[in-house]
Parts: sequence; C-alpha cells; structure tokens
Amino acid sequence: MKLGHSHHLALARTSLQRARIPLPECLLEFLDTESARLHRQIDVQRPWHYAELHNPWSRAASVYDSWGFLDLCQSRSLLGPVAELIGEDIILFDSQWLPERGQLSGFEVTLESDAHRFPVDPQSGLTVLITFADAPPGTLWVDYDRNDVKSLDLQRGQILLLDSRTPYRVSTTLKNAAPAVYAARYFSASSRYLRDPTTAQHLQLMERYPLFNYAKMPLWLVHGEDRAENDFVTGFDARAGFWTNASW
Repeated sequence: MKLGHSHHLALARTSLQRARIPLPECLLEFLDTESARLHRQIDVQRPWHYAELHNPWSRAASVYDSWGFLDLCQSRSLLGPVAELIGEDIILFDSQWLPERGQLSGFEVTLESDAHRFPVDPQSGLTVLITFADAPPGTLWVDYDRNDVKSLDLQRGQILLLDSRTPYRVSTTLKNAAPAVYAARYFSASSRYLRDPTTAQHLQLMERYPLFNYAKMPLWLVHGEDRAENDFVTGFDARAGFWTNASW
C-alpha cells in the first residue's frame, strides 16, 4: 500500500494532530453498530467490554466484530496520518471505547497520558481517537504542558492523533456513559514491545488493569517492516480441539 501525501493539520502543537480527511461514513456506521451492542446486547457491562476490541482472541470478541475493528485499524484513513507522524513501519497493539467505564465528567478526574499503556523501548507511540457518536458527542480535554488545559469539541468523523505522552481525557454528554470515541494505539516498528512481565512497566500495568495482561497482548504489523525483532507469536492462542475420553 502506497501512502499518500499529508493528511493532517496541526491544532496547536505536534503533540496533537487532526486528520484533514474525516473517517468515511461506512466506517462510522460500523462503529455505531458495534457501540450499540453495549446497551442492547450486554446486560452487565464489564471492563473487557471496553478494551481489546480489535483482538479476535480477546473476551470482547464474543460480543463484537473484532475482525471488522482490525479492518478499520488497518484502513488507509488511519494509517496515512499515523505514518506521517511515526513512519511507515507501524504496529497496532491496543484499542478501546472512550470514555472508559465509570469515568466522571468535568475535572473530577485528572488528565493523564497514555505513556504507561505503551510498554515499548524506545518509549513512543500514538493514540488515535475517532469520534463517531452523533452530536453532541463530547469534549476532548488536552493538557499540553500540565499547566495549559484546553478543550476541543468533538465532531462526528474527526480523527485526532495524540502523542502517547500528552495528557488528555474524553468526556461525553451522552446518557449512560455511551462511548463517543474509539481509540486505537500504534507504535513504530523500530521500537520493541516488552514481553517480560517483571519489568516496571508491566508491574504498573498489572496493578492498574488486573483483568488485562499487556505482556501477552498480540501485535499486528499493519504497515511496513518490523525493525526491532518484535514477538508476533504471543497472544495468538487459538484453543486446540480436544476429544472426550468417555466410552459409549
């Protein structure tokens, strides 16, 4: 796939970018359909209904079309802007609905970056935010230097790209904390994803997200070449068939 020319426009600093071309309506309709499952098909919402949406081997895959999310995350609409910021060697590893389940609105919750969600060396990456809910979907709060908080009204179809070290938060005015944004996380394939669960990064992740094992998350090389000898085997643990030993 040959990527095109510039697709993004700086908002204020390079830590926050906005894609010039919005997400195609067909992909927005896909997000509408999948997000509706939260309230129409899930009686009791659990943390895993909000995370690893693109992973066909995750618990979320029993509810959502994870293969459809994978197609979305590998679409030209997303990879074009991502490649211009981190290069054409791109690895996808995480995705989720935002706001997160149980998050409060306003400033009750401190803005925080996604740096801790990127256990890679060298540490870098992008969080891509896609607004899909109908207006008024919500607000993106961004803290550029931890002293200068700015807000941005989210509009349907917007694609925003944040450096993993940029503090932010998505809030919504939608009822029942319905998701307004789909977030996908990428890093350059020149970085190596850490698999050792005893590292400081993974110990922190295990404490904060005990229901998820970041050390075993599968990786997808969605464009270019792997330049850091990453492990693309871990996490793809399809269960083998078995036979009962009962006699008839």
